[in-house]
Amino acid sequence: MKATAKLSTATINAIGAWSGKSREADNAKVKAIDALFADGVTSAMLMAPAKGESTVLFDSVKVSIVLGFTAQVQALLKKDTKGLSEAQKETKRFWQMQIGSKTKDLRKALASREAKAKAEMEGSDGAGSDKASWESVKRTVIADIIKQAQGKEASTIKDIGAFIKDLQSALARIPANA
Repeated sequence: MKATAKLSTATINAIGAWSGKSREADNAKVKAIDALFADGVTSAMLMAPAKGESTVLFDSVKVSIVLGFTAQVQALLKKDTKGLSEAQKETKRFWQMQIGSKTKDLRKALASREAKAKAEMEGSDGAGSDKASWESVKRTVIADIIKQAQGKEASTIKDIGAFIKDLQSALARIPANA
């Protein structure tokens, strides 16, 4: 795609500012997810509790989210809705929805972090269930090298027999069903 217009300095600066802020936000989110994960919080715990269940954790997360809002927004959220003007009610409703949205973002990111941790525990990188284990890949590679070495008649390797024996010994040390 060929550019047909030159960007103004103001536009370039605005894009740069946005790019930097979004990276900061992404890093802050990763830090928050890692902290929640380290504290033993699961994505399921960030679902709204059923009636009668404890709301302590859920409320703590919501309060933590609100702490990131401006002091003006925090003050508005504390006010009784009945005493607000229609414009203030609409603004308060917007920020309440933001709390829900941020909670959902945390829940989704935490679920992703949990899946990554599970994949690491199972020896996979999460790329798919049919992905071969490290051991399986190494066994296959060593077996292929043995076959190639056995096919060599005139080899540059001095003692091909001892070389093949060493490879077979290495192959035997790698668990077959890992």
